[in-house]
Amino acid sequence: MSMQIQGLESTLKVLKTVQPEVQKQFFKDAKKILKPVVDEAKKLYPYGDPTKKNGSWPSGMSRTWAPGGRPLFPYLQSTAIRGVKIETSLSKKKDAVLSLVNKDAAASIVEFAGTNPNRLADALNGWSEKPRVMWRAYENNAGQVESQMKVSVDEVMALINQVTKTVVV
Repeated sequence: MSMQIQGLESTLKVLKTVQPEVQKQFFKDAKKILKPVVDEAKKLYPYGDPTKKNGSWPSGMSRTWAPGGRPLFPYLQSTAIRGVKIETSLSKKKDAVLSLVNKDAAASIVEFAGTNPNRLADALNGWSEKPRVMWRAYENNAGQVESQMKVSVDEVMALINQVTKTVVV
């Protein structure tokens, strides 16, 4: 589930040139609105003790991927929590103005493993349905986030309408 608002990206681009402080304030407000989602996502990442053989994980996560002695994608709850971020973008290459992402590779594996059948996916799917963290955090807070974002977007649209009326007159 995602919220789509037609014209927001172009409106924010106009604001960047006409009133950059309004655009900055919109992104600041949006991050504040999305904070409950970020906080819940951080709480949903499971604890796994990497020092134990199976570290409270399903059997598929207990393998060490360490070619040449360097562990690849070691999952730690603390790094998964630190990786949760809100990204803002007005780039044509990105699909969203606001995105909730996790920069930690192992946390991404925990989140989405299971789209292709394999032993790890089978073990994680027995543990919890997918998506496991980020989407669930958004869906639990969707009503509140969408209503607050609507108010924020309406304020931005009203400001841009005032600017265009001033320029036209």
